[in-house]
Amino acid sequence: MAVFARSWSLFRSALAVLGAEKGFMLYPLLAGLGILLFSTLILGGGGWLVLSHPELEQLLSQLEQPSQDGDAPWWAYTAGALLLWLFLLVTSFITNFFLTALVGGTLERLRGGNPTFGDGLALARQRAGVILGYSGIAATVGLLLSFLRGRDQQPGIGFLLASLGGFAWSVATFLVIPILAAKDIGPIAAIKESVTLLKRTWGEQLSINVGLGFFIGLPMLLLMAGTFAGGFWAASTEQPVLMIATIATGVTLIALLSLISATLNAMIRSAVYLYAETGAVPGPFDEAFVRQAMRSRA
Repeated sequence: MAVFARSWSLFRSALAVLGAEKGFMLYPLLAGLGILLFSTLILGGGGWLVLSHPELEQLLSQLEQPSQDGDAPWWAYTAGALLLWLFLLVTSFITNFFLTALVGGTLERLRGGNPTFGDGLALARQRAGVILGYSGIAATVGLLLSFLRGRDQQPGIGFLLASLGGFAWSVATFLVIPILAAKDIGPIAAIKESVTLLKRTWGEQLSINVGLGFFIGLPMLLLMAGTFAGGFWAASTEQPVLMIATIATGVTLIALLSLISATLNAMIRSAVYLYAETGAVPGPFDEAFVRQAMRSRA
């Protein structure tokens, strides 16, 4: 119960910060729109190339056919891996760019400042090169994990290693974005410092994430279930207008809840970083709960 009490305290404190800076939700919104636009361009552009160049469609059809040794040519794997890495790089950069802007604005707010939306973007632009470097590392890790998952036809040792590796990576990089937003250092140094801060604090932020996931995940699950049930009932009773309205409302609320969740998560990371780095609890957050949540090894 103590985990949920600490998580609820952090959740309420982050909501208070969000109430003062509602514009912060624009950062994850822009990140989502950017990724959506990029994905649409890639898929649409790829589809157009295939449709307008029959030789490409023929080549892709040949690659789908197993060769004599039962495997695709090496260059096909290389090209596919490169394209996947580039996709991961761009999407990771878009996400990290706006996340850095959000965390930078949050840190300024928690320090007593009054940041504007443009201040966060200006900080992210200053850190763009470092963000790109970190995104490249994240894309490489993502590619390796994807390779491990794809090695097994059925979930096995590769899937298990990929899952453990993904978990370890998320833990090790928990505070990387706040560090990049607060300090002018390189991506590797930021990852090392994130690991150091993690070791210093018993890793209690992991248990906090469980509690916070409950407060956001449960409403999200109920909302998705309600949208599906409502849409299914409207369809079964032949009420198309109600079905469309139910699904549209549900999708809108789910998207809004996702934006709020991403914003609150970044704010809480910012607060955790400030305490782990300075030992001082940011103003809107409950000092007793934060200190209990981030107990020192000492």
